[in-house]
Amino acid sequence: MPEEKAPESVAAKPSRKLFGLVVAAIVLVVAAAGGLATYKLVVGPMFAAPDAPPPDMANDAIPPTAVAFDFDETQVGVRQDDPAASASVLMYSVSFICANPQTQLLIDKNKQWFVSKVAELHRNRTKAELNDPQVEKEITRLALEEANSLLRRLQEKPDPAIRVIEVLHLKFSVFDL
Repeated sequence: MPEEKAPESVAAKPSRKLFGLVVAAIVLVVAAAGGLATYKLVVGPMFAAPDAPPPDMANDAIPPTAVAFDFDETQVGVRQDDPAASASVLMYSVSFICANPQTQLLIDKNKQWFVSKVAELHRNRTKAELNDPQVEKEITRLALEEANSLLRRLQEKPDPAIRVIEVLHLKFSVFDL
C-alpha cells in the first residue's frame, strides 16, 4: 500500500507547485496594479505642473485700453404666476466693458442690435426668477456670449481684439405697479 501512495503524492506535488506559482503571479499583478494606481492618483498629481487656468480666466487682466459702453435704463414686463397679482416691471441698466475703443465704436454703430439682444435676455421672466441672484449672473453671462457673437458677425474679417470683456448690471430692480 505504501507503494500506491507514493505515485499519488508525486503527482500532487507538481499541482501544488503550479497552484503556488499562480497565487504568486496574482499577488504580484495586484501589487503592481496597486502601485501604479497609487502613483497615478496620489504621487503623480503632487509633482505635476499646475494646470492652465480655464479659458475665461486665462486673460483675467483688464487691458488699459478698456472702455465702458453704457446702455440707457430700460424696463420690461415681468410674467406673473398669479393672474390676480399686481403687475410688475423689471428696470435694468447694462454696461458693456469693451476691450478697446474700436469695440465701443462698433457697438455704438449697431446699438439697436445689442439693445434688442439684451432686452430679449431680460424679457418673460417671473418675479421669483428675477429675485434669484444666480439668474442675474446667468443673464450677464449670456449677454456677454451674445455680444461677442454679434460682434464677430458684424465684422467682415473677425478680429479677436474686438470683444466685450465683461457685462455689468448697473441697475436691476423689480417694481410692483
